[in-house]
Amino acid sequence: MRNLKKISAVVVAGAIMLTTIVPAFAAYSPVNGTKASVLNKLELYAGTNPSTFDPSLGTKLTREQGSVLIAKLFNMDTAANALTAEETNAILKDFADGSKVKDYAKKRFAYLVKNDIMSGSLDTTTGKLYINADKDLIGGQFATLLLKQLGYDVSDWKEAIAQLSKVEGAKDIADYLSYATSSILRDQAVGLIYGALTADYAAAGTETIIDKIVAANPDIKAVAEEAGLINKVPATLAVESIKALNAKQIEVKFNQAMDKESAEDEAFYEIKDKGTTIIALGSNSAQLVDSKTVVITLDGAAADKLTNSTDAKVTVKKDIKAVAGVKLAADFANSAVQVADGVIPSVSKVEAIGDTTLRITFSEPVYNGTNLTIANQYITVKSGSYTYYVQGATADAAKKTITVTVGTKLIEGPITVTVNAAGLDANAIQDYAGYKVFKGETTFTYVKDTTVPAVTVKEAKQESITLAFSKPVKAADLKLFHSIKDVAAYQATAVTTGGFVDEITFNFANKIPAGNVKLFLVNSTVSGNELVDGFGIKVPDQTINTNIVVDVTGPVVSSTKLNTNASFEIVFDEAISATEAIKASNYSFKSVADGKDVTFNISYNAGTDAKKVTLVVPGNLSDNTQYQVVVKAMKDLADNSMAAEAAYTFTVGDHTNPYVNDAYAVNADGKIYVVFNEPMNQAQMLDKTNYAVKTTTGGVFAALGTNDTVTALSNKSVVIDLADVTVNQPSLKIAGITDLAGKKLGTDIDFVYTAPIITNIGQEQVQIADAYLIAKNKIKLVFNKELANFDNTEFAVYDNATHTDFTPAAIKIQSVESMTKNADGNTEVILVLDREINTDAKFTASAVDIETVAAPANTKSVSGTVLTGSIAETVVDKLAPEVAKYDHDTDAGTADVAKVIASNYSVAPVNGKVAKDVTAKISVYFSENMNLASMSTLTFSVEGYTVTNIALDAGNSSIVELTVKANASDTSATTTVTQNYNITDANSNVFAAGSVWTVR
Repeated sequence: MRNLKKISAVVVAGAIMLTTIVPAFAAYSPVNGTKASVLNKLELYAGTNPSTFDPSLGTKLTREQGSVLIAKLFNMDTAANALTAEETNAILKDFADGSKVKDYAKKRFAYLVKNDIMSGSLDTTTGKLYINADKDLIGGQFATLLLKQLGYDVSDWKEAIAQLSKVEGAKDIADYLSYATSSILRDQAVGLIYGALTADYAAAGTETIIDKIVAANPDIKAVAEEAGLINKVPATLAVESIKALNAKQIEVKFNQAMDKESAEDEAFYEIKDKGTTIIALGSNSAQLVDSKTVVITLDGAAADKLTNSTDAKVTVKKDIKAVAGVKLAADFANSAVQVADGVIPSVSKVEAIGDTTLRITFSEPVYNGTNLTIANQYITVKSGSYTYYVQGATADAAKKTITVTVGTKLIEGPITVTVNAAGLDANAIQDYAGYKVFKGETTFTYVKDTTVPAVTVKEAKQESITLAFSKPVKAADLKLFHSIKDVAAYQATAVTTGGFVDEITFNFANKIPAGNVKLFLVNSTVSGNELVDGFGIKVPDQTINTNIVVDVTGPVVSSTKLNTNASFEIVFDEAISATEAIKASNYSFKSVADGKDVTFNISYNAGTDAKKVTLVVPGNLSDNTQYQVVVKAMKDLADNSMAAEAAYTFTVGDHTNPYVNDAYAVNADGKIYVVFNEPMNQAQMLDKTNYAVKTTTGGVFAALGTNDTVTALSNKSVVIDLADVTVNQPSLKIAGITDLAGKKLGTDIDFVYTAPIITNIGQEQVQIADAYLIAKNKIKLVFNKELANFDNTEFAVYDNATHTDFTPAAIKIQSVESMTKNADGNTEVILVLDREINTDAKFTASAVDIETVAAPANTKSVSGTVLTGSIAETVVDKLAPEVAKYDHDTDAGTADVAKVIASNYSVAPVNGKVAKDVTAKISVYFSENMNLASMSTLTFSVEGYTVTNIALDAGNSSIVELTVKANASDTSATTTVTQNYNITDANSNVFAAGSVWTVR
């Protein structure tokens, strides 16, 4: 039962001040020996004998003994024992009997006092405070402590045992109701503790006490499993079931307790209506409703829904994480999730959540058939004969509610609410399958709620605190401090909620220290700005205790998504640093086929989604092309770095219309060549009725004649052969033929390709389109046409600066290795040179050109057109760099080695050793300029050292410089460098990972 109200850390103090004296116990026979033994194995209960386990269940439980049990039960023992003697004495000095607390309990007692969990009592005669550590602990007081730490409000400490027995998951606690106002023995305390171990915390979706104990001490997991306190966690995470609850919600059940943050990350789910249409999910669409069950509400848009009486496809993506840390190993997809909503929605409950606000809860999500705004006439609100004016009504799909605001304050007494008062027309209140709620009345008795909203900590991080409230609240200029009240350095950004909310998140510019921290909630004193509930009840200023755990784990990419051909979306498992998110050097985006970098812009909004980065491509990605995105580095809000690079390869589908990429003519033969940018529908491309030709600039367009032909040269090029006709700057019209994806030429609207008409088509020219260095002595030439003949004597290798032979040694073409036709139907030729050039495509520091002779005669296209003369094409580096080698020992008899050299020691090595934290520079010499953006401090590892920085030499970008720091004393100055990840040169050529070099 999760309807018990949550409380702050100070509520229970009054209950713990009581120290009732009761008569001694009569002869007693313990009943919880077995449970005490289990608690002992769980390291929660030690008994009274330091040498052997003696539970002493028949003896009384004192307050100081109870403090030890509470500290251990709620994982406070380590923090308590970390208190120094000075801190402990300072905390207890205000109590007249503080020095009497026994040593074994002193730090625990002080810790609980410091955090307002236990308190003392005032002796009105002496005016002194007493801690009463040796006094008996009352059953109700002990149960109050348990309830408080579980996050529940306690109306009366005398009723605490009864209240605790009703918490979901609690076992056998009702057996101890008679001890509510009496001193308890250790036996009853063991029973209460054991029964509370499996009780649910007040916050839905959180672990039980035993879950948290095991998480903090995994060594006792087997004991808890053997005792049946926790289910044995499967070795692997699996999805047990997926079903559609209705046309708006999907339920996913896992085989073990899920990590809340991971399970509620919408990036881990994909929903396809009718198995084909993706429905976008909103940022809060997934909710963990119990430890193993997630309900996904389709709230990317108000009207999002599944089509009734169809099958949806639901995918749960890999790497979603369980509490135990295991992840889903692969995507789980169910393509047959039956959507079968045949139930008419109904009203489940009507309640007042403010003096002018009602909440109507339905059996399933509802709306008006289009959006979430319900027209006023569909809801009436009456007190007797008085009808309220309905100002507004808004549906909430995830909560299955409609919130109704009326114009005047509600009158205490019976209130009747009618839904669909205006009838069941198209805009009536209905579910997402289209079933309308029957017109009907619901009456409830309204009593103004005067209780103060309770505050609990829902989430505590070093960067932010999220507070949850027992009732909806609103505020303006609300403040929260940590550690010291009213100190600006410890203040969160002030919050204005806008409307009523169930929780508020406060962001801190300066990190909160780890450990147990006091929070100070400070309400506004300005009228209208106060933190109040819907009834105008002000939330008082208060102190709240919480535990801040340091985040020491770097972010991990949890999912990626290609958005058509426009952008690539990267989602991390936690919020990331805004500074790092927008740093372009943290990403690599390349075309796989040619290794070319893709230009991208970074879209990131920490306010709307602090986990998501989108790489937006201006001009879009090419269709049917494979790309790779590498996330090279990232940091979370706690400054933890990503542990390793993450690479994602994907292929873009067909999203753009085809177009004519090239057109040329052989005038004397009457041939017109047309090259499209992608493969086309062959039947349509070869259908001559889809073409019209104007043979000269002054002619008119005419359809192809009977003897004219259209012949395919490749899957994306044709030649139109006009029989017995010559052409001179012809023009061409093409009908809306399609590519292989069915997209029409030009646009999907125009039937004729007229944007523009291909006019004044020029005479064919044969030229070098590209020249690439593919080996140190090989150049690949790519021509713009298919060649019938190639003569290497009509080409020369020249100095780009002088357009003449290199001096003093000219480079000659030694042979032709191959001549092939590529996928575009053009010719590629690989030339073998008589000498090697550098990996950056330079020779004697100059760029290399391939140039054609002035009047070629033998190199021709298949249509007979001769190669264009006196044309130069600069050779582009397509060759991976090399690590330079050098003679390290001046011994001609030994082989040269990789030039990897250490220098700049902060303290010179002694006998080949350096001390801890000594720094040095290691320089790795490459054969050409390198791309620093392809590297990070994780790229290289150095044995015995930590890489603290990576840079290029200021005067020579071919030298990569690693700054390293020794990890321990007596670290060897002779070490090795290992390359962990791929890097690239300045021209984006990949130098593959895996090399290991000895540092000289």
